[in-house]
Amino acid sequence: MKLVKFISIVLLISILAISCKTTKNLRKEQASKLSAVYDSISMNYFDYRTLYIKSSVKYKKDKKSLKLKTSIKILKDSLIIASLSPGLGIEAARIKFTKDSVFIMDRLSSHLTKTAYKYLADSLNISVDYADIQNILTNRLFIYPKDKTMDLKIQFVNNYIFKKQISDIEVYRKTLSNIEQLIVIDPNDYHIKESKVNEIDNKRFMTIKFLGLFSDEFNNLPKSISILSFSDNKYTNINIDYLKVQKDKELRFSFKIPSKYDVSVY
Repeated sequence: MKLVKFISIVLLISILAISCKTTKNLRKEQASKLSAVYDSISMNYFDYRTLYIKSSVKYKKDKKSLKLKTSIKILKDSLIIASLSPGLGIEAARIKFTKDSVFIMDRLSSHLTKTAYKYLADSLNISVDYADIQNILTNRLFIYPKDKTMDLKIQFVNNYIFKKQISDIEVYRKTLSNIEQLIVIDPNDYHIKESKVNEIDNKRFMTIKFLGLFSDEFNNLPKSISILSFSDNKYTNINIDYLKVQKDKELRFSFKIPSKYDVSVY
């Protein structure tokens, strides 16, 4: 009996060792493939110092809808200023995004709101920062939620897995906080086609689709962006159509606040 027991233990240890080795090998192989995908996505980014985007925006939430003309100026990794106009060349609002704050200038009510991204996240029910907004506008990799203390590539390689692939590359992860993200990548030129976020416990989700490519000059930049979100039992849809894009022009990032404006800080 002792011999049988000993042999059984040895066999069990051997099976576990083989299983662990196989799992490690599979994970190592998958990490190598994910690393290659990340590098291919990054290589397809267009480089710029400044970026000017003229676009039209359609916003719809429940029964409310709005059409806007927008101009967006980006100083890479530093500053974004968006001007919003409902038409006739009249600016209704101007928004400034810095690395740590958001400034919303309401021209119609002569009011300025200054807020941190945390307050914005609480209001929009999604946690984003400056880098996320810049990445979405320029179709760079958007990881949600992300660890700000960790390199983006390390997060991508260590936390995502490949889903079944038919025509596109699909990578997926589910966090310990029950948040899912699916990223769909074109296998031909590695531009991101779609990103889906599902916060299971909070019963809210967001889908971002990058439709078409603007031009060969701008590599991965889309012709339009479609954002659909669901939160508090309400759907919000935002469609952004890029009409004109220029890079590395000398731009004025003006955001002068009139002295008569009321100011709120959150």
